[in-house]
Amino acid sequence: MGKSLQANPKQSRSRGWLALAISIVGICVAVGGGMAFVSRWQPFLSPEQKQINDQFEKAHLDNALNILLLGTDIVASAKGNARNWHPPTNSFNGRSDTMLLIHFDPSASQVNVISIPRDTRTLIPGHGAHKINVANVYGGPVLAAQTVTNLVGAPINRYVRINPQGVIELIDALGGVTVYIPKAMHYRDDSQHLYIDLPQGLHTLSGLQAQQYLRFRADELGDIGRVQRQQALLRALADRAVKPETLVKIGDILNVVKKNIDTNLSIEDIFALAKFAKGIDIKKDLRMVMLPGRFSRPHEYEVSYWIPQTEVAASLGARFFGAPTPENALPALTPATMHVSIQNATGRPKMARQLGELLAKQGFKHIAFTNDRPDPIWSTEIVAQKGNIDAAQLISDTLKIGVIKVDATGSLQSDVTVRLGKDWLKYLEEGNKK
Repeated sequence: MGKSLQANPKQSRSRGWLALAISIVGICVAVGGGMAFVSRWQPFLSPEQKQINDQFEKAHLDNALNILLLGTDIVASAKGNARNWHPPTNSFNGRSDTMLLIHFDPSASQVNVISIPRDTRTLIPGHGAHKINVANVYGGPVLAAQTVTNLVGAPINRYVRINPQGVIELIDALGGVTVYIPKAMHYRDDSQHLYIDLPQGLHTLSGLQAQQYLRFRADELGDIGRVQRQQALLRALADRAVKPETLVKIGDILNVVKKNIDTNLSIEDIFALAKFAKGIDIKKDLRMVMLPGRFSRPHEYEVSYWIPQTEVAASLGARFFGAPTPENALPALTPATMHVSIQNATGRPKMARQLGELLAKQGFKHIAFTNDRPDPIWSTEIVAQKGNIDAAQLISDTLKIGVIKVDATGSLQSDVTVRLGKDWLKYLEEGNKK
């Protein structure tokens, strides 16, 4: 597989097998599974299908690959209607509403993802300091990739741009996507024709509802809350894509993506990535982090920014994306230095405080608590909020239960977030019987 990063939209948008684009991880798995299904029906394949299947069988991911995924913002039509409403276009030239760097690592059989908040303040080559989401406007995917490389230190080999309509149509083609909404979302903006009304709880969202879920920013975390929802949706899409019923929808998925993406991935790249993704465990081998940083302070700048922590970002780049190891390596976290946040999701009051007392006795000194989750979960989740798996493992060894997840959906201030599930109650009951 080649390593160049050059924009070639006219060529790439005409290819029909770009099923990777909207959710690179999940759809790769779907394509891989679909091709495995097709190969079992060799006697009944047309010559064209056999040729495609042969290409898939020969494909192989030899080296690690970094792909920049840009979900572009809505670009309104220049011409309005009688009511002066400018409908959205399928342009890829808007600001990057979503920015993900995705690392496929065949040697470790893992996929790593870093979410970069759209409000990140950084230097855009040739344009000075701006929010990173305008890099695509100023110089397309090449400039956006160069800007991201300067942040995390990792080279970028390929890009995928997707417009908002593609997200809606893909999720509808998949039959919806199931996500947990921790708090009801209500928002109205007549100027954008944006009307959000999503209740709290576990819901299967249509494509339009999923887009509303992603665009919602009217909460205390603003853009960072949106990043957390992007990661939750990406994991849910990946989970949806591997289900058997998805395989019969491959044709619909392909029709959606070929008209809603721009990429310089070749057909060989697609098949190699799909074949690789087919063999990974989505729950264990998909690891997601967020560009570390802080909110800008009031009156620090004229507009609000996400200010990146460059040293931590460099460490993440080395650990997850093949970047060179920084000279000033960060020290390993210990129980005395790590920040742990606990959320009670057992359905029984006071369990978070009880766990906090236990961890304090084990030497954990920085413990915080978040509001109880209204809907209990069965299995405790130990979230490596900043990608530090060793820190999460220390908590796991203490609890003796739970599943480690590497993503940024926990408490923003924590190194590790513990969502305490019903298995904790069972663990306590068994302990009391001894």
